[in-house]
Amino acid sequence: TRTNSGTAVIGFGVPVMASAVEHSCVELDATNGRNVLGITEASLVLPHTGDGYEQYDSVGVCEVGVIGVLLSSNVTVGQPARYNTANKTWTSGAQSATIVSIPGAQFDAAGASGDVGIVRYRRPVPSLSVSGA
Repeated sequence: TRTNSGTAVIGFGVPVMASAVEHSCVELDATNGRNVLGITEASLVLPHTGDGYEQYDSVGVCEVGVIGVLLSSNVTVGQPARYNTANKTWTSGAQSATIVSIPGAQFDAAGASGDVGIVRYRRPVPSLSVSGA
């Protein structure tokens, strides 16, 4: 786990990066070369309502495994999984200024836009994001 050190809520099923505060994280942005720590896991035991981690919450981070994510495009098995930082969804679309490649992430099942999709993730070290910017 890491602590959400930012003021923004970090949703479930999104990639996170280290923040300036020791042993903490914030949601991944579209800047090239960010160190991806993993993908946030859903939590049913947060001390508040909502579908995300608020400031100072302990954030569950998946480094290896299969995890559910929200899709913004149709995907097929084995395609590289990319994260859209603008709408906070996953896609198989090409890298762009807002669509970031996540090293070690690929789709483990076919899915349609708006579905909860399945990403298989194994965090490589280093794990540097790549955008088209």
